[in-house]
Amino acid sequence: MNNNIRLAAIFLLSLVIWFASGLISSSQSKESTVRATAPTGVQVTVFQKELYKPALSLRANTQPNRSVNLAAQIVGKISAVLVEEGTAVTKGQVICEISKEDRYFRLDQAKAHLEQSSIAYRGAITLKSAGFQSEVAIAQARATLETAKANLKRAQLDIGHLNVVAPFDGIIETRALEIGDYVVPGTICALLVDLDPIKVTALVNEHEVSKVKVSSVASASIGLNGPIEAIVSYIAHQANHTTQSYRLEALVKNSNKSIRAGLSARLEIPTEGIEAHLIPASSTLLNDQGGMAVRIVSSGNITQSISVTVLGEIGAGIWVSGLPEVANVITVGQNYVIDGELVEPTFLNNIAKI
Repeated sequence: MNNNIRLAAIFLLSLVIWFASGLISSSQSKESTVRATAPTGVQVTVFQKELYKPALSLRANTQPNRSVNLAAQIVGKISAVLVEEGTAVTKGQVICEISKEDRYFRLDQAKAHLEQSSIAYRGAITLKSAGFQSEVAIAQARATLETAKANLKRAQLDIGHLNVVAPFDGIIETRALEIGDYVVPGTICALLVDLDPIKVTALVNEHEVSKVKVSSVASASIGLNGPIEAIVSYIAHQANHTTQSYRLEALVKNSNKSIRAGLSARLEIPTEGIEAHLIPASSTLLNDQGGMAVRIVSSGNITQSISVTVLGEIGAGIWVSGLPEVANVITVGQNYVIDGELVEPTFLNNIAKI
């Protein structure tokens, strides 16, 4: 075989190999195209709207329902202190006694003066009717009578103020006086506190204060004590200038006085229920505006992102609003698809049960 024939054979063989490689590449390209256009597989869970009842959780502390400084109203020396600190007392019980001194003598003197003034006034009236008494004398007798009445009332009040008494049932928290102490009006004898019911106070911000109503039933966790029923009794109408929050008070029954004032507490106040979805927190995404979004599968297995608002969080997931009544949420694979993409969904059981 000459060189020309050998070269022609080599050239022909090269052409056959080149055409064959083209056919193989074309087949592989078609195969890649088929694979590229196949729908992406995602896992989908169906969620329906449920009634979500959010609760405001507020840091709080306990305070006495009432507290009052029991003070002396007259001048004198303390003759007896009848209670110790920490003693439970009832309304009207005597706490401190002030020495009587000469007050009962003054009372008798005031009574005698009143009787004398009454006789003098009646005599003046009789003389006037006979024409022997002037209007000036009548007016003077009347003034003397009224003064005598006032002096008697003053003496009676002094006698009544000899005892410093409890205005309501409570506990003597502190006692400032001892026997022999000299007091003037306003001197504190003792501090009386009322712990039944006990008051739980908290601060609620301006965005949440409208959600709470007076007489709402709440739940209070005080110290190591479990949830106890509380009733909202007061909501301030003016915000604190420093915190821009509103004072809220709730009352808790404390008949055995086991709950002390000054304890840390947590107040849970339920608000009105709203329709929402409970979904896994891992199924949320950030949209182009930086907000929260959820990717769902709509009709025709086409993906769609919907902006949502997070309402609350529990162990099973997060509560969101903004989704349709029944939402096919992509719970696995949502990060690997885009809006408007055809997907192949695999539906799972709803894992977000309350």
